[in-house]
Amino acid sequence: MDFANGLRLDNVDSANVASYQITVFSSTLTVISALMRFITIILNWCLAYDYWISKSFAYCYWTILSIVLPMILTSMIYSAILVITNVKNKPYNPWDHVRKLVLSYLFRDARTLNWALQYNEAKKHGDKVTQFQCYRGYLKEECNVGLLRLFDTFSETAPQKILQLAIVLRYIRTLTYFRAITFSIYFLSIAWGLVSYNRSNRLVQLDKHDIGTRGVIIQFWFLLCFSVSRTVCIAYVASQVPMETSIASIIQIILSATLVFVFDQPKFSKSAIMNYILCLAFGVVYLFIYTPVKDAPTKFKYLLYLTFCLLQNIILCIFYIPLYLSIAIIVLYLIGIALMIYYYLQCHPGITSSVF
Repeated sequence: MDFANGLRLDNVDSANVASYQITVFSSTLTVISALMRFITIILNWCLAYDYWISKSFAYCYWTILSIVLPMILTSMIYSAILVITNVKNKPYNPWDHVRKLVLSYLFRDARTLNWALQYNEAKKHGDKVTQFQCYRGYLKEECNVGLLRLFDTFSETAPQKILQLAIVLRYIRTLTYFRAITFSIYFLSIAWGLVSYNRSNRLVQLDKHDIGTRGVIIQFWFLLCFSVSRTVCIAYVASQVPMETSIASIIQIILSATLVFVFDQPKFSKSAIMNYILCLAFGVVYLFIYTPVKDAPTKFKYLLYLTFCLLQNIILCIFYIPLYLSIAIIVLYLIGIALMIYYYLQCHPGITSSVF
């Protein structure tokens, strides 16, 4: 892939390989992401089956739809990624291409882990050239998968959790231990997916330092606060006015996608349609949290986005949400903002205001 600003992987001499290593911490994060992905898939299909057994067919169809459509979307995006990254590899094997697409649904991180294993093997034998090649392959794959992981979390899992939360908030007796567990896993996976995506975007630009352990932890918590606050807010409003919430969400997704397409102008593919599909996927993400499409100053973008979402939360709380829940939603969002400011001032690699 053609990565935005900064030193490219292809521009680094293999003699400098000692400066770039796949650490145990990085491998552990990848394993955690793989496990959470696999657990999420199982839970999603179990929920669809649970709705079917309980004769809640409308909920079952919605759940299946929210699994199948994002699967098609992410498969299209990953297919384009495979074409771009393998453009120099000949001959092109369509069956191998299909195999990678199928495996990518269940085992997004399989190729990333394979590069890590090859890296460790080369390191044992002191083969610095192969070691660097494995490191480069690891980062490219981690960056590609991080993008898919992000879309999986928001376009596949988020609609289901909003539906479940709306049902629970409207009929509190429907809250079961199984659904409580799925809510917990969802909120953890959504924050972890964002952390993984942001981290892989930094790693793939070799002129930037990795995010430290404390930074990862703080980033995880403020992303968790943002995602919980936004999801609960949207879910409660959906439990009161479902049709209006759906229409408003679609409008916001399209507006966000159009703004990204016009101002950020992502060059993901030669096709403008494919680029806009990517922007639509980011539009879904922006219902909950902002993450940059490309490497560029983000201070004012974050300021505008967080202000807009905070005001939106406040307005929705005033008109639709009970006081006790409104306080929790707004306070949680403010805590997220405070943690985010602390992260950029104290934990961000290369702590300067220009980075933020």
